[in-house]
Amino acid sequence: MFVVDNHIHLGQPGVHVSEHVYKQLRKNWSERGFRYHSTEVKSERRDGEMLVHVMDEVGIDVCCVLAGNWNRVLKPEHRPYDVPNDFVAKQVAASNGRLIGICSADPIVDPWGAADELERCVRDLDFRGIKLYPTYAHFDPRDKACDPLYEAATALGVPVHFHMGFTPVCGADMKLQQPWLLDEVGQRFPDMKVVICHLGYPYAAEAMGVVARNPNFHADLSALGFYHPRTVYQLIHDFGCVNPWERLLYGSENPFMWTFHKTVQGINEHAKALGMPEIPDHAIELIMGGNATRLYRIDQARQGRGARADKAAA
Repeated sequence: MFVVDNHIHLGQPGVHVSEHVYKQLRKNWSERGFRYHSTEVKSERRDGEMLVHVMDEVGIDVCCVLAGNWNRVLKPEHRPYDVPNDFVAKQVAASNGRLIGICSADPIVDPWGAADELERCVRDLDFRGIKLYPTYAHFDPRDKACDPLYEAATALGVPVHFHMGFTPVCGADMKLQQPWLLDEVGQRFPDMKVVICHLGYPYAAEAMGVVARNPNFHADLSALGFYHPRTVYQLIHDFGCVNPWERLLYGSENPFMWTFHKTVQGINEHAKALGMPEIPDHAIELIMGGNATRLYRIDQARQGRGARADKAAA
């Protein structure tokens, strides 16, 4: 099975990500009462070389790696959160096709500049999408300042990823985490491809409804490794009750990249335990990599673990 993890953050703690932000994430990972999936971060490194090593270790073919910048809303003493697009591009270029770049830009600071940056990243650096962080960067995705960026994404044919749902970072605005905010965006830009990250959890039912109303919307499963595997099964099942399987993507989030793919690939063990219908095999293959292959234009013959082995043999 060709496996694509569509949700991994790059950026070195202490260099691109401040200790203030990173320790909130670590605290949440380490102090939970229940741990159904491994959150053991085996390395503090978050660069492309380390990531490809882990991908080979655990069986991931391709990862989408995310840029981001929230410095605008962080107090000076709490900065940085700044993972530059050019840093991500450098990691992608050195990965032999194993990593796909997802850029970022701030449409509130400079609406047209954000659109220009997306075009540069796609045309010059071969990025395949853009990630926006409304809750972290304190902006409403319905803000008309975002329109030039949305128009550019539509014209370029690349998906816009939105963080939706829970985050342990205290400065994030919970009012801006709810997936219904994206429905108006989808109605105004019906041809724009969208990925609702984290299935909007805990607003997952809302996210499923928004995806169902907007034919170019998708959702990913990233960060659901916080929850019991039976919860993950129920969410996948419920998504399939109102949406085609072609619109759900596998993603892990950094602390879960070692194990969460095994949970999703083996999700029918939990269907049996619950006495519920199994997720069809073809649906699991689509979720684990088939949908991402289409959305991000991945060439399975040239990318992934098999292509790496072929290159090494040559």
